[in-house]
Amino acid sequence: MLRKIGFSLIIIFLISLIVLSGCKKNEAPDEPEFNSLAEEIDYLANQYVRVGAMIGVINKQQEKLIFSYGTKSINTTEPPDSNTVFDIGSITKTFTATLLSDIVLKGVIYLTNTVGNYLPADQVIMPSSEGVEITFEHLATHTSGIPRKPHEEGSTYPLPEGYDPLNPYAAYTTEHIYDYLTNYCTLEFTPGTYWGYSNTGMGLLGHTLGIIDGTSYENILIRDIFNALDMQNSSLFLTEQQMSNQALGHDRYINIVPFYTANDIFQGCGMIKSSLNDMFKYLEANMGLIETPLKDAMERAHQRTPGIWTGSLGYIGLAWYIFELDDGQEVTYSGGDTNGHSAYIGFNKSESTGVIVLLNCSVHDGTNLNLGAAIMKAINKY
Repeated sequence: MLRKIGFSLIIIFLISLIVLSGCKKNEAPDEPEFNSLAEEIDYLANQYVRVGAMIGVINKQQEKLIFSYGTKSINTTEPPDSNTVFDIGSITKTFTATLLSDIVLKGVIYLTNTVGNYLPADQVIMPSSEGVEITFEHLATHTSGIPRKPHEEGSTYPLPEGYDPLNPYAAYTTEHIYDYLTNYCTLEFTPGTYWGYSNTGMGLLGHTLGIIDGTSYENILIRDIFNALDMQNSSLFLTEQQMSNQALGHDRYINIVPFYTANDIFQGCGMIKSSLNDMFKYLEANMGLIETPLKDAMERAHQRTPGIWTGSLGYIGLAWYIFELDDGQEVTYSGGDTNGHSAYIGFNKSESTGVIVLLNCSVHDGTNLNLGAAIMKAINKY
């Protein structure tokens, strides 16, 4: 299948996956030998961590290893811990995809159902192309053709009042996006024919799932995932408790920037705040190391979607990416990058190994993916 990928995304993910596959060109000739996995992770963190980080590993013995680096902000000497809260950015999309998979397996909808049929007809008309309507599968696999964001370069949609580039999705309301989809959105391609990353599409998916449930995206996220996995330190908005132990976000110039926030319409694309302890629960559930009511839904979200190839990212499931190693093993992974935080989650089911990386600095250069991929590679040595 043909594909459409932004040039910067190609570079970022290609670098990441070259590291993962062990390309000799990216290995420094004087790279030291290590006596343990912990020693190698320390070495890698020293190259990538700019402010602070929490790294969690499930090794080949299924032991959980925890590493803390740097500080919670440039204004403190206090290191982050396993309950320190970070933005996880677009890893949120895998939560949204799990909710979609769950509702599909329960028989409420099909992946091939038209999304517009579940939205209020008197408020929004979904765009289409060549008679092809956007389905739930299109949204979950980034093949809908909806641009990445309403304020994408070249868009004529006016920025909403109060728009803040440091928190670029916060000012958009449901009414804004309904108006954008009805009157301004031109699909970049016919749904299902290309791959093109879309925060707008994934946010719309979460919003629509809330409508189908009769509640909201936040409600089903808390009820069906956070509560089901006992992720009590995870949320869409910082709670008072989380504020007492948060890793402040920093941009590429090490300026402190806010956590991302959004109204319902964009929450499903990248607004979850979480901690290493909670993300361990999510990782173990996705790896099948613990029994949860989400087991079948998670496994369904990991399955490759037929006919879709993203190029350097590998295959795609429902929001998750799947990269095939030279020996045939697969790493299922996702990454997140906001204006102040970066994150990575990845696992190898055949080896029962996994990695979580939480960083409180974002430079939009794939650091999260490079570091996560390098640690996934390192685990196999020990």
